[in-house]
Amino acid sequence: MIRILLTAVVGALIGAGLGKMQSTLATSGFEERFTESRATLAEQKGEMSHEDVIANSTGEPKLEVVGGIEYNFGTMQHGETLSREFEFRNIGTGPLNLEMGSSTCKCTVGELDKSILEPGESTIVKLTWTAKTLMPDFGQSATIHTNDPANTNVLLQVKGKIARSFVTEPRELSLGDIPITEGVTQTFQVYAYFDAANRLTNFHWGDDQSPTRVEIEAEKRDIDPQKDTEHLRAKFAYDVTVKIPAGMPLGPINTQIKFESNLGEDIGIMEVPVKGTVVGDIALVGGTSFDPKLSLLKFGNIKSSEGASLNLFLAVQGAGAESIVPEVASVVPAEALNVTIGEPKMVGSRRMFPIVLEVPKNAPEVNFSAITKGTFGKVVIRTNHEITKEIPIYIRLIVHP
Repeated sequence: MIRILLTAVVGALIGAGLGKMQSTLATSGFEERFTESRATLAEQKGEMSHEDVIANSTGEPKLEVVGGIEYNFGTMQHGETLSREFEFRNIGTGPLNLEMGSSTCKCTVGELDKSILEPGESTIVKLTWTAKTLMPDFGQSATIHTNDPANTNVLLQVKGKIARSFVTEPRELSLGDIPITEGVTQTFQVYAYFDAANRLTNFHWGDDQSPTRVEIEAEKRDIDPQKDTEHLRAKFAYDVTVKIPAGMPLGPINTQIKFESNLGEDIGIMEVPVKGTVVGDIALVGGTSFDPKLSLLKFGNIKSSEGASLNLFLAVQGAGAESIVPEVASVVPAEALNVTIGEPKMVGSRRMFPIVLEVPKNAPEVNFSAITKGTFGKVVIRTNHEITKEIPIYIRLIVHP
């Protein structure tokens, strides 16, 4: 009787085990196929993020840029477009994540065909550049971010020389200190070496923020063997006269004079750098944190819990100095920066108004890195001066926790 009972129990257990095994085999294959199908579909649709791929992987990525990270185009014709393909290869044991970073304004970076490289895989990063500058030498770059611990930021560089097609003398227009009550007039030359070129057009001031009263006159002429001794092989020349009027905004001028040729897009818009500083009876004076050439006040990185403050002085002199009354017209970022103007004190012949710029404790996070246009803060001081009605102060400020 006991033997019969044991046999029945064992049989039941075996049957249950076989049934469970059969059920598992029958359903596990379906689940594996389903899971594999979903993962593949998610990857195809881009639903799986880089972070997910990296988090679910093992091993360590290692980047190799085949042929190196620099390339010399050699000599290019003005207006010519050339490209260089850099091959990124993962020679490590884990997936390599690639992300586009910054590039110089005249260098174009193609889209990445693959942003995640498994071990042994590679992809192409393409840099394209058009030779439109008038400078004889050029260098352009682009940054690619990776998760390779040894190469987190890869700087790709292309460089070369540009054949002499259009040459300016001088290559940069340096205006020096420009009295605000007088203005200044200067002349430069453009020499054309292209056989197909026959005229230059649309000379204009490149800074949209400056008054439109800046006058530019360009006159075409033949090459003068007595005057143009270094450009006897040029086809023709233009004498370009630039008239900067009185009353320009105080502070630095850092812009370009732009012009075009009859060759259109084959050459593109050409530029001559222009630099100078407008000076007058009113000026900003500061310590090491203030760059007077750029009118830039550098706070740098400030912890919100600590706050910070910097001091400037508005120096006023000349006829009518005693009647000048400055005031704060605008502040950016107003939520993280307080600006006050104190009572003046006489220092020699100048009235010195103290300006206190304060980041209060527990100010909100802001990021004004002042690296490129549009990334700086700005304080505007307004006065009742006849000419100098506004004085800008540009701000470099990052407030973090």
